[in-house]
Amino acid sequence: MKGTGKYIGINQRIPFDVLDAGLYRFLRDQTIDKELLKSHLREFTKGENRVLKAAQYAVQVLSRQEKCILELKKSFAAENYLKLPITDRKAIILSLVVLTYPLTYDLLIAMASGFKVQPQINRQFINQKMAALYGSNRTLDIAIDALVPMIIELGTIERVKKSLYAMAPNNVITHPIITEMIIFADIKLSGSKSILVEDLQYRPWYMFFQIDHGKKQNFSLFKYTESRIGQGYLTI
Repeated sequence: MKGTGKYIGINQRIPFDVLDAGLYRFLRDQTIDKELLKSHLREFTKGENRVLKAAQYAVQVLSRQEKCILELKKSFAAENYLKLPITDRKAIILSLVVLTYPLTYDLLIAMASGFKVQPQINRQFINQKMAALYGSNRTLDIAIDALVPMIIELGTIERVKKSLYAMAPNNVITHPIITEMIIFADIKLSGSKSILVEDLQYRPWYMFFQIDHGKKQNFSLFKYTESRIGQGYLTI
């Protein structure tokens, strides 16, 4: 099967600790220190070429989602970021990663479709679902190899044994702006532009989170519009 031309863009794992420290530095100083990222990556990654690739991907994650990061900065100081529950911080990083590399979102949606009908899925299932979207090719395989350990570390799935995965317990999200980031990522990456508030609980993306869907109407990353048929719409 040939490739589809869809953007893949990543082929090297970026550890959570590296992105977490990089985001804290960015919230504190509004700078991205690539040398510091590389130094931190060397603690996790062998081979200078791998370190350089991972550092570049980390820079992209931290630099391409300025709108989201600016809203984070408005909501809490850098020091308070470090005081957030780890589930909140991992949800922030996951949102930044999927927005930078939509392949990650597609991967999680593919997994969610499997978890809806069975408690465990294997790598073959994942490969088949992703190949239907991106074509069957070595670039895709390498990207999935990089992303699966990342999404395990970010608390969305668990490795049962080699090439077999289960859902992790839902990440409980406590901060409103982080809930917004999660919803914003889903609206943008699903291509829907707007979604009904009452539909959030049924969409596959939210299988991985426990959030307060609530009835808040003042948002920063999208807008709320009243609907005649019940709860309103969220639109970007």
